[in-house]
Order: sequence, then C-alpha cells, then structure tokens
Amino acid sequence: MGHITVTRSIEAPVETVFAYVDDYRNTTKYMKDLTKWAPVGEQTHGKGAHFDVAMKAGPKVLDSDVLITQWTENKVIAWKSESGFKQTGKWAFRAKGGATEATFDMEYEFGGGIAGKVIAKAAEPFVRMNIQSSVDELKRQTEKLGTKKPAARH
Repeated sequence: MGHITVTRSIEAPVETVFAYVDDYRNTTKYMKDLTKWAPVGEQTHGKGAHFDVAMKAGPKVLDSDVLITQWTENKVIAWKSESGFKQTGKWAFRAKGGATEATFDMEYEFGGGIAGKVIAKAAEPFVRMNIQSSVDELKRQTEKLGTKKPAARH
C-alpha cells in the first residue's frame, strides 16, 4: 500500500479553498491526470455522495467508484473507493489567519499481493510528484480567487 501526504499553505480564506474543492466540477481542473470525477446520482457533495472517477496512469486508465465518507464544512472531505482502483483519502483544511493550511492524504493499493506492493513502491515517486503538482495547482487556482465569494452550487 502506498501512502502520500502533502500540505500547502494557501493565501486564501478556508471557506474559499474548501468550497473550491467541494465543487466536483473543479476536481479535474487541479488534480493532475484525473480525467473524470462525475457524480453518480443526485447528490453532488457531502457525506454519502458517490463519484465515478478515472485517472490516467501512464498508458492505463484507473477507474474507481468513490464514496464520500466524511464531510465537515471548511474542515474535511474524506473518501474511499467502493470498487476499482483501491484508494482512501482526505482533504483537511485549517484556517491560519486569512490563509488556509490544506493537507491531501491518500493511501492506495495496486492489488496483486506482493507484485502489487512492488508496483506501488516503484510508482510512489511518480504518484507523489502528481499529488504535489495537484496541490500546488489547487493553491494557484484558489489564490487567484482570493476573497471572492465561491460560485453557487447547482
């Protein structure tokens, strides 16, 4: 099992950063190599929301059905895969003055017993680089928003 944690300080209010991450329509804009994050059903955020997820991994596409398992406004969004590529993770947010400390924490598994563990270990530097790049992109995008009010959710 691979495990990656990345924390960044973002010069934007926690409400802005949380709302941006919470809006599923933004996910593929900042998550590197994520090609799909689409709601399954009517619920588009909050605990219990389901998403159909696809991520490029080299020439392969890893599909998952992801369930939001924890959601506390301006604090945390956590998920786990119900099927497909095995992953659990969470975004944690903490206000620091007018800024936000955002932490992305994810565990993933390639399956296949010992072979899967070897693949996960070999892939970890690339996965870590993608996650760091994604969190940096979230930082860039939300700092551009600054203190603007988040767009209303549909």
